[in-house]
Amino acid sequence: MTKLLVTALVTLMLALSSVEAQLLPCSQPISAGPTPVASDCLFILQAAVGNVTCSPECVCAPTGTLPPKATDALICLNAAVGVPVDLNCPCAVTTTVSSTTTTVTLPPGDDDNDGLPNAGDPCPTEALNRCAGTVATDDNTGREIRINAINPNDPNFPCRGQRLACDGSVWGADFAYNHQSAAFQCDLPNGVCDNLGGITDIFGCQDENTEDIFRCEHFSSPNLSELAYAFAVPNGSYVVNLLFGNTYRFTTTVGARLFDVVIEGAVVLDDFDQVAAAGGSGIMINRAILVDVTDGDGLQIEFLRNIQNPALKGLEVLARP
Repeated sequence: MTKLLVTALVTLMLALSSVEAQLLPCSQPISAGPTPVASDCLFILQAAVGNVTCSPECVCAPTGTLPPKATDALICLNAAVGVPVDLNCPCAVTTTVSSTTTTVTLPPGDDDNDGLPNAGDPCPTEALNRCAGTVATDDNTGREIRINAINPNDPNFPCRGQRLACDGSVWGADFAYNHQSAAFQCDLPNGVCDNLGGITDIFGCQDENTEDIFRCEHFSSPNLSELAYAFAVPNGSYVVNLLFGNTYRFTTTVGARLFDVVIEGAVVLDDFDQVAAAGGSGIMINRAILVDVTDGDGLQIEFLRNIQNPALKGLEVLARP
C-alpha cells in the first residue's frame, strides 16, 4: 500500500506544474473543500523536500510533528482517497476524516493575511496596520517612508512616481535604495494586469492609482549587488509594510521565485514565495514586520536572492508610539 501511495505522489509531482497555497485546515494548504485532495498531498511532499514553503508550516504536518515529512504526504493521500485517518496538525487544527464525516476547526489565523498571527498583530483586521502608528519620516531627506517602488526617472514605466492611493495615503517616488536600474512593469497575459487581485484586501478599496503601485516593481538584478534600502530613523519600534505580488509571466507558479528579507540584520522572511503566500499569481499581498531599531544607525532592509530575483512593489514604515 505504501509503495502505491508513493508512486501516486511521484506521478502527481511529474504531472502537475503548479500549485497555490493559502491558509486552510489541516492537510489542506491548497484546497478549500471538506477533505484534502491529491494536490494538497503533492504540496506537502514538496514542502517535505524543501521545494516550497507551507505557511503556516503546521498545516502540512498531519502526523503532529514538525517539520513536514514524506509520511505527512502519505497520510494526506489516505485522507484524500477516503481512508479513515486522524489529521493531527500541531497548531490547534483538529480534522477527522472518515468515509462519511469531516469535522474541521481552523487554526488560530491571520485574518488580514499580513503575515502576523492575530495574537501578535497590532491591527489584526487591517492588513496595513495603520492603527499601530503614523508614517515615519526619513531624517536625511525629510520624506515620508511610503514608497511606490519603481525607478522614478525611467519614462518607460508610466506607473512610476507618486501615487494617491484609494484610501487617501500618498505613496511617493522610490528613494533610499542602493541601486535603481532594475525595474519592471506587469506583463501577465489575458488582461490580468488591468485587474490585479488582493488590492481591496490590503487597502479596503481599489482604483487605477492604487493598481499602479502594484503594476510596477523594483527588483534585484543578478548583475548588481543585493537590493537594499537604508532609512535614517531614530531608535524605536516600527511596523514595516512590504507590498508584493507576482506580475511576471515567467514566475507564476509556486517555487519559481524565492527570496529572503533581512531587516536590521535578522531574517524576517525566509525563502519567501509571493505566489504561495498570496494564493496565486496576479494576487497582491502585504507582509508586515514588527521591528525595533536600537543601534542608532537607522533602519536597514535587504532583499537576498535564492531563486530568481527579489521584487518589491511598495514599502511603508510606521512609527509605533
